Amino acid sequence: MYRSMPEMVTEPLVHDLHSVTDGMLATTAIPPVDELLGGLEPGTVTTIDSSDKLLFNLVNMLSVNFVREWHRDVVWVDGGNSVNPYDLTYVCKRFRLRPEEVLNSINVSRAFTAYQMSTLVEESLEDELVRNKGGMVVVSCYPDLFQDADMDWEESLKLMERGMGKLRSLTEKHRTVSVVTNYGLAKLMYRKGLRSLFYEKVDRVVSVEHRSGYVRISLPREEKEIMYRPVPPNQTTLDEYRRRF
Repeated sequence: MYRSMPEMVTEPLVHDLHSVTDGMLATTAIPPVDELLGGLEPGTVTTIDSSDKLLFNLVNMLSVNFVREWHRDVVWVDGGNSVNPYDLTYVCKRFRLRPEEVLNSINVSRAFTAYQMSTLVEESLEDELVRNKGGMVVVSCYPDLFQDADMDWEESLKLMERGMGKLRSLTEKHRTVSVVTNYGLAKLMYRKGLRSLFYEKVDRVVSVEHRSGYVRISLPREEKEIMYRPVPPNQTTLDEYRRRF
């Protein structure tokens, strides 16, 4: 099992991730995290699980860095009202980018019910990908909307299955890097069948757990993990500074 304690991840050996595939890898620009993940590949669906708000920072950094490296748009379907332009602006400043240029390449649609989420994913997402030449898809807090106690269980299961199937189909067809987030690990336990369905439809699972003073980021299926000391989104680590200059 790959493990690194917090004090050991400040000077990792970072490989040339772009040589791994001909496609556009999505990376965070956080060296120890990218060393663990190896980049998110096009044509795959990755879920990021967490009950910690670092989840949102990671997705923001993946999105901003994707626009910076590949000059392709991100199409974001937000199911948890989690997209905050101010947080994205902090990430842009961390990378010394002009926020207005990056934010114009991150296209956000919001869903407030499971039915709205289903409509956006099944009927609108492909048009947005084509219109904006999107290379990355983010569906944030996807399972949350299917936990509504007023919804019939079978209806929730059917909508989630259909939506995840559509996302996988579009990911493979358009060779996008697709990320689905699950904020609040216990939520998927509430409704029988949703948990197994959700994880069966993704290629990779990334788990983020808060520990005292640091964060544990792991790949459960690959039995790899690191312990990482995060810095605020508007600050730059010494290693990031050195790599930039």
